[in-house]
Amino acid sequence: MIRISVILAVASALIASAPAQSQSRRELSERIDATEVRIGELETQFLAGDPVAEALMQRFDALDYQVREMTGEVERLSFENRQLRNQVEALEARLAEAESPVEPAIDGEAAAWMNEGLAQDEVSGATPLGTAEPQSSLNAAQNQAVGVLGAAPIDAAPVVAPADAFAAARARLLDGDFGGAQTGFEDFVARYGEDPLASEALYWLGETHFVRNNYTEAADQYIASLRMDAAGARAPDALVRLAASMYSMGRGREACDTLARFGRQFPNASQASRDRAARESVRANCR
Repeated sequence: MIRISVILAVASALIASAPAQSQSRRELSERIDATEVRIGELETQFLAGDPVAEALMQRFDALDYQVREMTGEVERLSFENRQLRNQVEALEARLAEAESPVEPAIDGEAAAWMNEGLAQDEVSGATPLGTAEPQSSLNAAQNQAVGVLGAAPIDAAPVVAPADAFAAARARLLDGDFGGAQTGFEDFVARYGEDPLASEALYWLGETHFVRNNYTEAADQYIASLRMDAAGARAPDALVRLAASMYSMGRGREACDTLARFGRQFPNASQASRDRAARESVRANCR
């Protein structure tokens, strides 16, 4: 048993100490055979009581023990390395997920409400599209400011009529591009805050937030729309949507109080708006 252990220890030492590419299998086999012969001689001397052989055998035993210790340590380090690699890969995956843009979830019922309002506009023609004249007075004023007769302004930003800007943002709603519609209506309100369409733009801006479950931002826009024009075409729906936003934020009592004002504030509201108010009242469990 001792002989076999020693042979294995010495063989392992030879394999570790000799470059793999500089030795052939045959040379390694010859060295192992020679070592085995030498160990046999040492065992013979050890059995005969040779103190030198006995010391050498003890050293071989110590080497065998060290090889076993090193093997165990290598296995432990390999296991820890695999664990660390798995942890790093998990962290990288979480980081990539956190950096990836995530589109907000769309509220299907809210989108249906919004599409219902858009469809009503299409039927009634409430919002005419493309009403700007090709050669507006503002374009003429810009040409005159340049100082060249008949010349277009150099590097002048294209002039967009408020109705066209509103129509472009509204078209994004029809396409389901809520982020683009939000940007378009925000730009409209910033540029044309005094335009008659501004209160309606605020209403639709609120819708772009509501359908993506951003209820606080939606409520702010509905309130702004009502303050700008409390008797506007979208005012009844803005009030109902304000109540819906409050209910979605967990403020059910305030939502019901808001809906209670609907009949008094909008006695001439359309049947469609009254129906929406009734549905919202049921959803909010108002009495």
